[in-house]
Amino acid sequence: MTVVLATDSFLIGDGLASLLAGVDDVSVIGRVRSDEELVEAVRELKPDALLISIRTPVVASMATVMAARSLREAHPEMGIVVISDRANGFALELLRGGAAKMAYLLDERLPSMDAVLGALREVRTGQSVLDPSIVDALISRRDAPAIDDLTPRETDVLEQIALGRSNRGIADELHLSVKAIEKHVTAIFRKLALPEQNGLDRRVSAALTFLRAQDGPLGRTR
Repeated sequence: MTVVLATDSFLIGDGLASLLAGVDDVSVIGRVRSDEELVEAVRELKPDALLISIRTPVVASMATVMAARSLREAHPEMGIVVISDRANGFALELLRGGAAKMAYLLDERLPSMDAVLGALREVRTGQSVLDPSIVDALISRRDAPAIDDLTPRETDVLEQIALGRSNRGIADELHLSVKAIEKHVTAIFRKLALPEQNGLDRRVSAALTFLRAQDGPLGRTR
């Protein structure tokens, strides 16, 4: 099985490469550090599988998620394994086209690095490997509007709202136009079922929704 590694961390990349170096039936044929390099490597090397490490910041991670989605559509025979420090938002965006030949693992809950090798072999045979929290989100999102229905970009905007930033402040932070932020905020309110009502501050309600979705009794920002 030929594999391309994608991570912007030398430490993580070296760790994954070392894991696979001693495996007889796996060959790492390329290592990339950006979504642009990833697309180019797949085009040139035509690997059997991708092993992608996604970490914060959100904007760069979202670009990698979108690149992986595009590559999946263009190369349906290729397996994709993602290791991430973020759960449902990115995973659900990546899995919108189906879960076959896809694995999404949370790095903080990996029992061992051997689990990564196992996921590679599973996706190569057409199976899917998902962290249990992702499966739970896929089931629960059918029942009510939730933060998991947001795209990664909308999740990023919501996180900025929870930090108390105005639309102008969010635009400056994410290097987007104010008009683009306004569109994302409108979509967030709609997906979280926050209609205009007298006495209801939708930004505060949206921020509370974000905080409740974080770990801990009072929530925490990432």
